[in-house]
Amino acid sequence: MSTPLMYYINVAFTWLLALLSLAAFFYTSRRTGEKWAFWPILAISWAVFGVSHALLLGGVSTGAWYMTLLRILGYVVMIAAIFSLVRKSKS
Repeated sequence: MSTPLMYYINVAFTWLLALLSLAAFFYTSRRTGEKWAFWPILAISWAVFGVSHALLLGGVSTGAWYMTLLRILGYVVMIAAIFSLVRKSKS
């Protein structure tokens, strides 16, 4: 059975966004001197999605219980990142 091209695109996209989030953290801290929690939390969220997509490439079924758990965890961490950004903008 062939692996759909979309799985490869999803893995590359999520890990690229995780790396870009970390790069943005270091760029922001270097330019402003502030360390925003938003960027590493966002990177963790993208990394969780990256793990989920990498497992799909490894042949894990999309219906496995832990795949659903990983996706929910990714979204929860993404929402936490957004809350940290809102909190930072109020201060």
